[in-house]
Amino acid sequence: MDCAMMFIRKFGYLVDKVHARLASWKSRVLSSAGRATLIQAVTSAIPVFAMQTAKLPMSICDELDKLNRNFFWGGSDKKTKVHLCQWDLLCRPKSKGGLGFKKTHEMNKALLAKSGWRLLKKDEGLWAQIFEKKYLRGHSPCDPNLLLKQNCSPTWKGIVFGSQLLEKGLIWRLGKGDNINFWKDKWIADEALIHMVEVSPDSSMDTIVSDFLMDGWWDIEKLRRVLPEDWVQKIIGCPADLGGTTEDCQIWQTTSNGLFSVKTAYNLLFSGTEWLNPWWKVLWKLKLPPKILFFFWLAYQGKIMSNEQRARRLFIGDPACCICDWHSESTLHILRDCTRAKRVWNLFLNSNQYAPFFHAELHPWLLSNFCSKNMFLQIPWKTLFGVICWHLWKWRNDFIFNNKDDLPFNPRELILSATKEWIKASTNNQLGGDKIQVSLAWTPPENGVLKLNVDGSLMKSSGSIGAGGVIRDHLGNWIGGFAVNLGKGQILEAELWGLFFGLKLAITRGIMDIIVEMDSVNAVNLILSNDLNICHPMAGLVSSCKRLLRQIPKCFLHHIYREKNAVADRLAAWSHDIDLGCWFLEDNPTWLGPLLLDDSIGVTKTRIISSV
Repeated sequence: MDCAMMFIRKFGYLVDKVHARLASWKSRVLSSAGRATLIQAVTSAIPVFAMQTAKLPMSICDELDKLNRNFFWGGSDKKTKVHLCQWDLLCRPKSKGGLGFKKTHEMNKALLAKSGWRLLKKDEGLWAQIFEKKYLRGHSPCDPNLLLKQNCSPTWKGIVFGSQLLEKGLIWRLGKGDNINFWKDKWIADEALIHMVEVSPDSSMDTIVSDFLMDGWWDIEKLRRVLPEDWVQKIIGCPADLGGTTEDCQIWQTTSNGLFSVKTAYNLLFSGTEWLNPWWKVLWKLKLPPKILFFFWLAYQGKIMSNEQRARRLFIGDPACCICDWHSESTLHILRDCTRAKRVWNLFLNSNQYAPFFHAELHPWLLSNFCSKNMFLQIPWKTLFGVICWHLWKWRNDFIFNNKDDLPFNPRELILSATKEWIKASTNNQLGGDKIQVSLAWTPPENGVLKLNVDGSLMKSSGSIGAGGVIRDHLGNWIGGFAVNLGKGQILEAELWGLFFGLKLAITRGIMDIIVEMDSVNAVNLILSNDLNICHPMAGLVSSCKRLLRQIPKCFLHHIYREKNAVADRLAAWSHDIDLGCWFLEDNPTWLGPLLLDDSIGVTKTRIISSV
């Protein structure tokens, strides 16, 4: 007991530092958005260093959370304000219905998981060398057999505490495939295949991924013998270094570059689908002041302090509207159905808009208006709608608490002026050049040089990916082409596989001088990068493409606009209609004739681009 108390007192200074910082701020003069910014930028950062090195006592975590939530709701040591929502809700990611605050205990786990990641990736620091020799001894920090020893350090206890989260976010990045167990390792999904498909009794549990590769490509028929078709489609698009030398390695699956991040580790703790709601994505993309965004966050939760809410909390006895005497003043009543609110809305609505506008429930009403593409006097309706609702709430509060009996003079102009002022202020902070219209056409290579155009395709409805490409001479004549159905995956995978098969086609034709063009700037940047991290999810496939590029004596890779890549784009789209695998085309399909002719005679297409 004495040791536990000493350990708690060891971190008591964190509570004192946060308390002192909060005491120097006057919460009552700050908006909720302002208080949220201070919590996220200042007080949440104070314990970060300590949380990277040890698991904090739960009592310390609870006390830090208590200080932050009291400050956020405007409370102080002397007076506690109403907490409209639970702290757990506020600490969810914004995409899951929260405000993006960090719950101390969970943040502690995410930070300690980072220390485990550094050990996994063989950090060269002295601390890592000591931990490797004393505790790991060749094991992974995620090894379930790695037990706590007696008298081990608080830092090691913390790393073991964070290792559960670390293991949850790790996945194998496929290289050669000879170090990954096909059934038992997590490499194609969030769990190992053995837990997601019925394994045939004849299948060996020691099978490795490279056993399913043949001639530099997946053995599709062998995969079909042991897996359902939907899993075969997921696997053949998986980026790998087929026939190469890239080693398999574990990466962090929730970042685009495969490197661990504390933010995504924290968000992984809220990875359930029960919180998914398209409203949150719509809300946080709105171009509205932060205080208004927070107001709508509360409104959607039904947590603004209407009389209905105040009566439920026993602050008042009568939930009726103080303006029109309607029996219950709900959120929707304040924003739309009150007689005063209707007077304001009538200033902005046409008569044919009344019926749909005044008959929807709260959630679909908010969503439909914030998804609207309509304009009102050259102002986006979704922006104007948000400002109107905010003023209705503000004027309602003035009526109840400040004895302002009527609406301001000319409320329409007041709202329009406030909206235009915000749009002007927010637009001035956005950098962007003028737009110009240009004419684009396929550019033939010089005489004696060939050109390879490749492209990838994604069908969003099904998740299917494919790729296609064509080699032509300086007259636009067809030299060869291909289309490949890659099953299911991501568009970047499709783009890189398109380059891979296009280069294979060029090499088999013995081409020595070729220009390669593709319209994916991300794929081109990955190929041209000299310092691509080994943990990148595409590292294996990028390595394969680079190896093929080096086999062609004169080969130049360029990014182009999509308008100059029409034939490859059409072949990539056609790939969804063929069977899995790659199909090389000696002659051009007849349906490509018009596009090939357009390119050969220089037919142009227009595109709007930035002038800078």
